[in-house]
Amino acid sequence: MDKKIKVAILGTGNIGSDLAERLLASDDFELVAVAGRRPESSGLARLRSRVSLVSSSGIDGFRDCWDSIQGVFDATSAKDHLMHSLELRKLGKWVIDLTPSKIGKATVPVLADQYPDFGYLTTDVANYSMVTCGGQSSAPVIAAIAEASSEIQEIEISSSISSDSAGPATRRNIDNYVDSTESLARGVARTNKVKSILVLNPAEPPPLMRTTVVARAPGILLEHAKEIVHRYVSKTQDYVPGYELVVEPHFIEQGVLSATVSVEGEGYFLPRHAGNLDIINAAAVEVARRHVALNGRV
Repeated sequence: MDKKIKVAILGTGNIGSDLAERLLASDDFELVAVAGRRPESSGLARLRSRVSLVSSSGIDGFRDCWDSIQGVFDATSAKDHLMHSLELRKLGKWVIDLTPSKIGKATVPVLADQYPDFGYLTTDVANYSMVTCGGQSSAPVIAAIAEASSEIQEIEISSSISSDSAGPATRRNIDNYVDSTESLARGVARTNKVKSILVLNPAEPPPLMRTTVVARAPGILLEHAKEIVHRYVSKTQDYVPGYELVVEPHFIEQGVLSATVSVEGEGYFLPRHAGNLDIINAAAVEVARRHVALNGRV
């Protein structure tokens, strides 16, 4: 019996294209359908001979294969996901949201054990939000700082990504990005004083994604924070191999801690410096696997 997880992708931009290649290379998934909105899309053209159903009719293009799809990855935009999420819920399909819409359940795989609010439920969860690349990359560091301190008074997340890895949807959704990243950080750090920054770096050669977390936590134990950060980084590498701690936790002034991580992509479709897109897709695939394992093949 075929035990592959049968899925579809909405969106054929950078994220959708890389995700398609990742799923096609996986032994766990069968990519049944891909849909975009532009008939001339290079993403659609590349997949036409490799995926059973390829459509330029958006979500309506899945009409003829709904019964064979278990779940959908939405790689469109925050605005579009609002409509898509309503339609997919009516159809009883689980959905992994790769946009910064904040509609679904904010989920970071590495936090599942220690932070139930960002883990998985066995019932009643049909929409998982991958938040943002900054959220996925900073959350392990924030969690470590939170666990090594009695209180985080304020926190700043600064992510720098290569300009050429930020497509039109990313640029349109900058405000959503900031809002979603800060919302996740507030939940993990348990503080309302949060600031998120995203820098699009035009440097050549294109740099890897880097995320720096700065936290004011007067009672933090530095060595304990280092130990926990390394543990979280190791667990994150189980599904994002290119995730690295590049600057260990250190004090930049009394009671203020900083640490930096970088993300190198696996190169399924996008260049390896596009770690910002890679970490979203890697997290999305991991969430889909875990959701199916916990909920059965629905």
